[in-house]
Amino acid sequence: MFHLTIGVRSLRIAKLSYLKAVGVRLLAGIPVFLLVTFSATALSSLMPGSAAQLILGENATQAQIDALNSRYGYDLPVWERYLGWLGRLLHGDLGQTMFSQQSVAKLLVDRAAVTFEIALLAMFVSLLIGVPLAMYTASRPGGIVDTVLRAVSSVMLSIPTFVIVVLLGFVFAIVLRWLPATGWVTSDDPIGNLYYVALPVMCLSVHQAAYFYRVSRSEFVAVLQEDYVLVAKAKGLPTRYILMRHVLRPASPQVLTVMGLSMTYLLGGSFIVESYFAVPGIGWTVLNAVSSHDLPVMQAILSLTVVIFVVIFILVDLGYALIDPRVDVS
Repeated sequence: MFHLTIGVRSLRIAKLSYLKAVGVRLLAGIPVFLLVTFSATALSSLMPGSAAQLILGENATQAQIDALNSRYGYDLPVWERYLGWLGRLLHGDLGQTMFSQQSVAKLLVDRAAVTFEIALLAMFVSLLIGVPLAMYTASRPGGIVDTVLRAVSSVMLSIPTFVIVVLLGFVFAIVLRWLPATGWVTSDDPIGNLYYVALPVMCLSVHQAAYFYRVSRSEFVAVLQEDYVLVAKAKGLPTRYILMRHVLRPASPQVLTVMGLSMTYLLGGSFIVESYFAVPGIGWTVLNAVSSHDLPVMQAILSLTVVIFVVIFILVDLGYALIDPRVDVS
């Protein structure tokens, strides 16, 4: 009974430390959130032209333009516009798009679902390719396969993302005609959805598969030199067993860090992939919002981006503690 009481108390302390760590990181993210969203409001004032001019057309009179700017509050000082937007945000109101008068919240949910599908599939494919290959070559360093894969991964990492997008799009969509060059099908049609998502995922996976391979291989090689692994080898244990039982978990924190950084890259890479393949995700939407001066959409997407990045880094930090209880998350 005494040991059970101690165990329950330790579990409660661990939960409290996790909650405290989450709270501290969320509070630290608030200044970043305010700075980024205010910057979006301030920079919109420096952009040439105006949304009112784009909406009303070239033949609009100055009185009509001033009336529309007054309606949306664009004639107010930057700090007033920002405080007004922040107050509406606290009440769950993200406003409406300036052109279609569509709910920004609904638009954001629809577009985020597309971007997250591409990013998560690209993450899965990158892990599926990079980590197993890293485990294989780490157990056979200096071999032909190891040498070739290190060279190939270096080349893959050195090619810019936009070049990869153009090359793969040209080969698979234009030359071979295996995959569509543009368009999107919702998840209501799973087969069609996978058909259209394949090329964007492939483009994003090239860099990340190579990145996962390089980082994971270095970590696996280092862990394989540890004394307890050498003892396991001396006992004659199978290589596969050693890798899965004694190497994978100690190397997991580094892989987890790479996953967090990779997710931020994949979300940023969506701007290039979505604009090139006309995929209606967050990247494609924010580019249209910038070109049309649609401030409510820009602010909503920047807000979502900041929240996503903060959540990703919180999950990475807490993941360390779950993998290795010795890590202090406070």
